[in-house]
Amino acid sequence: MYQKDRTVFKEIPLHPNFGLCNSNSPKRSILASLVMLLVLATIVSDPQSLFAQHHGAPPPMATLGDRSISMDLVIEPKKIIADEDAQIAMHLMDEKTGQIIQHVTYRITISSGDQLMLSEFFHSHVGDLSILVRNSNSSHLTVGGTFDVLTNAIVPDPAGNIVISGPLFSQVGEYDIDVEVTTIDNDKTDLLVPLVYHFVTNSSSNSVSN
Repeated sequence: MYQKDRTVFKEIPLHPNFGLCNSNSPKRSILASLVMLLVLATIVSDPQSLFAQHHGAPPPMATLGDRSISMDLVIEPKKIIADEDAQIAMHLMDEKTGQIIQHVTYRITISSGDQLMLSEFFHSHVGDLSILVRNSNSSHLTVGGTFDVLTNAIVPDPAGNIVISGPLFSQVGEYDIDVEVTTIDNDKTDLLVPLVYHFVTNSSSNSVSN
């Protein structure tokens, strides 16, 4: 069993049929699956909504209570090169106050075609989440950080880092990045319906299109 604030390195084998709903939380998995079906149905009925959420364009704001919440996701370098390192950063913003929302749990799913590359829960107490991706030709991904029992998610290690090592963006092509926000404001207050965002980026031997 994981212990709170214990540094861990999780190896994730790559397989085309690796389940999108695989997680450490059955409740989150079932709820996330239902929400994803609803979101996919919305995207199919409105192709423009998918285009509006591509990496490089801000996703539409979500309304939660009396708050309008926007999400910012940045990948550096902007032109991803296969087999080179990249940095993924994201946060939620309260548009009324201009403040970054804290205690956010993100479920990040990255896939390429029918191959699931990553599906993992991450948490940021301050709201800003930063992940270093060290691309390599390994047969599996290793997620390095600290597993936090309270949030059931990976948080930065004592040095402040979350590192994913392996072939995350090592193949040339298009990648879908789906982000589900399952908690905000408090580490243990799960949202009844997660906030769901979709981005698309490309890995190339030369450059990435916006």
